[in-house]
Amino acid sequence: MDQMVYPLCFFKRLKHCIAEPLAMVYTQLLSVAAVPAEWKRAIITLVFKKGPAGNFCNYRPISLTWVPSKVMERVIAQQISDHLISNNILHHAQHGFCKGRSTTANLLESLNDWTLSIQYKHSVKIAYVDFSKAFDTVSHNKLFMRLASYGIAGSLLQWLEQFFC
Repeated sequence: MDQMVYPLCFFKRLKHCIAEPLAMVYTQLLSVAAVPAEWKRAIITLVFKKGPAGNFCNYRPISLTWVPSKVMERVIAQQISDHLISNNILHHAQHGFCKGRSTTANLLESLNDWTLSIQYKHSVKIAYVDFSKAFDTVSHNKLFMRLASYGIAGSLLQWLEQFFC
């Protein structure tokens, strides 16, 4: 695979030299909603989570993709995040995938809310939901419809659709 020819350190060391040409390539790819075939290929490797190492269920698959694809993904993700934040689309309680808002911060806020409720003699009801596999089962059609409803449209949305298929 080509990513072996161009490792991440290559891009890091030459970032000042290749930033402008990469930006031109990315702009062109977005303008025509094209995703190179190489970007859809990956090397799948298993990463140990926890428990007995001999149990296959204790590993999660990681896709190692081509570096230019990863760079473009990060740029697009940051732009979408900025759009959602600047247009007040994200709920104030959103913690996942938000800069400066971790699961630890979420737990601390929850603990504070529960403590205040108990202090003022209000009842507290808590429901725990395991979303560990949620991203593996997201309907792409529903995701794209939701993105369109949030103002993500045109060639960017078409590019995302191409990227996910």
